[in-house]
Formats: sequence, structure tokens, C-alpha cells
Amino acid sequence: MAGKKGKKKKSGKKRKSAKGPAIIDGISTEEMSKEQLEQHIHRLREEMEREREERNYFQLERDKINTFWEITKRQLDEGKALLRNKDREMEDMEERHQVEIKVYKQKVKHLLYEHQNNITELKADGTLTLKLEQDEHRGKESDLRKDKRSLKIQLKELELSHEDVIKNLKKQHDEMITALRQDSERHAKELQASTRRR
Repeated sequence: MAGKKGKKKKSGKKRKSAKGPAIIDGISTEEMSKEQLEQHIHRLREEMEREREERNYFQLERDKINTFWEITKRQLDEGKALLRNKDREMEDMEERHQVEIKVYKQKVKHLLYEHQNNITELKADGTLTLKLEQDEHRGKESDLRKDKRSLKIQLKELELSHEDVIKNLKKQHDEMITALRQDSERHAKELQASTRRR
């Protein structure tokens, strides 16, 4: 891996890499003056600082993704809650309808008992009232079912859109992090190699 070189140097370690000296801006590191090496190290440090800033930027981007995910999740939860409310509304309406039917039947029964002479007419009135109530109930129930179907479709579209957006954002984020890590490792190796050869 690494061997000893017989190159003369004013001071420093004798162990050298088997490879030749690094070339920076067309000049070997061994031919560079101390000032040039310090300038190169300063440049590398500036690049590392810039990479740290980029990492901070990617951290902010990840936080934005998390915030977007939370908002979308809250929207999904709100949609589900709205569906549950619609279900409860339908159940409550059905219960009220059953109570009203029972009341009407009791009224009809009572009126039939009280007015034997008007049975036919009262029965017709009671049946008509009952039919009108049932028709109204069917209309309300149909509207609620349509609203429920529409909400389910919107909720499904929102879920699919959320999954696609999160998947694309995560893919872009992973690619940027991978590129940043590779670039950072390369700069770190250059700095380490340059420092070792000094």
C-alpha cells in the first residue's frame, strides 16, 4: 500500500505514499511554497464550509418535506373525519326517520280507534303522510350517499397525490444527499492527502 521514499525534505515524516505528489493548479505539492499550500488548504476549508451550508440547506428541504407530509396527513385525517360525520349524520337521520314512522303509525292507529266512522279517509291521509315522509327520507338519503361517494373519491385522489409527491421528493432528496456525500468525501480525501504530503 504505502512505502518509503528517499526524497529529501527539510523536515517532516519520511513515510510517503507510493503515488507521485499531488498536482494542484499545474504545480506539484512538493514544489509549492508554504504560502501556496496554505492558500490551497484555505480554499479547501472554504469548500468544506460551503458544503456544510449545502448540508444545512438540504436539512431545511427535508424539514419542508416533513411539514408538507404533516399538512397532507392532516388533510387526509380531516377528509376521513368528514366521512365519519356523514356516516353519523345518515345514521341519525335514519333513527329520526324510524321514530317519525313509529309516531305516525301510532297516530294513525289512535285516529282509527277514535274515529271509526272516518277510517277510510284517515287511513288515506296517514298513508299519504307516511309516503311523503318516506319520499323525503329517500331523497335526503340519496343526497348523503352521493356526498359520501364524492368525498371518498376526493380522499382517494388526495392519498394518491400525496404518495406520488412524497415519493418524488424523497427520491430527489436522496439523490442530492448522495451527491453531497460523495463530493464531501472527495474533498476530504484531497485535503487529507495534501496535509499528509506536507
